[in-house]
Amino acid sequence: MTVLTIIGILAVLALIFVIIEYVNKYSMKHYRYEFFTWANLAVTAVGYVFIFFGHNWYVEALSKSGDILNGQILMGIGVVVVLSMLVNHIRRTSILFGTFFGVFQLILYVPASVVSFLAVIMLFAWAAETKPVYNIN
Repeated sequence: MTVLTIIGILAVLALIFVIIEYVNKYSMKHYRYEFFTWANLAVTAVGYVFIFFGHNWYVEALSKSGDILNGQILMGIGVVVVLSMLVNHIRRTSILFGTFFGVFQLILYVPASVVSFLAVIMLFAWAAETKPVYNIN
């Protein structure tokens, strides 16, 4: 059963990759705009991080009867960043294509944002372990 699960996950990932490549080719051909890029992932991941930590801050302040405005502001900034990415897609393409594949992209970027955030944290942890090198002549 484990092998079938792994094969199924790999098949779904391959299908998603094929869809992403097709959407990028189509949007580049018809709109001269590449839909799935690393920059879009970075901007969307920042928006999702703001929403996540803003929600955590809001819930913590709500449980302690503290100031909930900080969490609300962070969530608002995150929502504005994510929606601005969707509006940018709609503006650069058509309303139907931009809305449908923009929402598809935002859904796909949720797990990609988590993986990206963890990779950045590991990169910072690795850089923190770097020791200075002294040259004594």
